[in-house]
Amino acid sequence: MNMTSFKDKWAAAVKQKNSLLCVGIDPQDRDDKLQWCISIINAVAPHASAVKVNRNYILDLSRKETQELVNNIHKHNMIAIMDNKLSDIGSTNDAGFHHAAIEGFDAVTVSPFPGNIEEATAQAHAHNLGIIILVLMSNPEYTMMKTATIDEKKAYEHIAQQIKKCSADGIVIGAPSQTNHISVEEIKEVKRIIHDCCILVPGIGAQGGDIKPLIELFSDNVIANVGRVIINAANPENEAKRYKEMLNRLRAEMMNT
Repeated sequence: MNMTSFKDKWAAAVKQKNSLLCVGIDPQDRDDKLQWCISIINAVAPHASAVKVNRNYILDLSRKETQELVNNIHKHNMIAIMDNKLSDIGSTNDAGFHHAAIEGFDAVTVSPFPGNIEEATAQAHAHNLGIIILVLMSNPEYTMMKTATIDEKKAYEHIAQQIKKCSADGIVIGAPSQTNHISVEEIKEVKRIIHDCCILVPGIGAQGGDIKPLIELFSDNVIANVGRVIINAANPENEAKRYKEMLNRLRAEMMNT
């Protein structure tokens, strides 16, 4: 089956939009949720290359409404990422990929906890979906997971090796900050292992993470996710523009070094 890889889709979007920005949509309960989401998408479209939709916040939307949401993302030539962190046995994951594909998403986030990274990657690709796997989350509880030992390696290193082996499309690394546990040295180790894939980076908005070292290491493969500070802003378009310009300044600095 021939398909355009998720990495190629992302590269094309970045080139067209001149932006590494991904806007994360986590809509609170409201009667006009679909229209509110679409209004945010329309506002940020000039400045973003992707929209990440948190599945848990749109469970009350129908299949038709979710398809309308995704179609609107694509109408603006942006990538649609479903963030539901699938984490189960193969048959259950495959059901999740099936429905994500019917809804039109381009990629799905996945947790590696069940240990079936290779199987999940093959399943996602069979549905023409990209797969983005959690590697370094920034929440404090994750320190226990990342430093656990698997085959005499730290868990995040083992996960990165599995991702490299099966050619998954992307990984999730939280942006390091003075208030979280992620270090630049750990990110460099992931880079050494995986070398080349898309990097979905949450935590650079309200959480105050530093995106600079990730752009220096992964360049335009970075998918810089910003959520609440954009979607809850008085003027989401202006806030999206501000983040796009900040990211582009970092891209320019990297090119000039």
